[in-house]
Amino acid sequence: MKVIKWSVITIIICIIVIQFIPKNLPVNSDDSTTNILYLEESSAEIAEIIRVSCFDCHSTQTNYPWYSKIIPIYFLVKRDVKLGRDEVNFSEWGNLSKRKKIRVLSSSKKEVEKGKMPLKIHTLVHQDAKLTDSEKQSLLSWFEELNENILDE
Repeated sequence: MKVIKWSVITIIICIIVIQFIPKNLPVNSDDSTTNILYLEESSAEIAEIIRVSCFDCHSTQTNYPWYSKIIPIYFLVKRDVKLGRDEVNFSEWGNLSKRKKIRVLSSSKKEVEKGKMPLKIHTLVHQDAKLTDSEKQSLLSWFEELNENILDE
């Protein structure tokens, strides 16, 4: 019984100490001149949907909540943001080629249609990021409209 007690105390101390390890979450940038919402025409509704449901993982304007600095949650947040930005970074929209923009819109549309975006783990914690059927339809229509505009350029 004594061994179990000391093992639990040791684990608790390790968990507390590990919290003091410096954490390097992906860096944010306030530069919005290459941002999709700055460069492309959108309604206020679409802009809000994109900000709330997409930007935390797919932009350099991530809103890191207080718990994102607590290990082990830190590792999950860091990984998800890095993977999200690597896949699609709406803050870099202005730096993408026409072909890449079309691919991004196509893959984004497919992910939203299939209900894969936003991620379920994200919407569990951020209920406001969950897309309603109406928001999903608005977003899909905007992706399609944006795609047509790019093709017409």
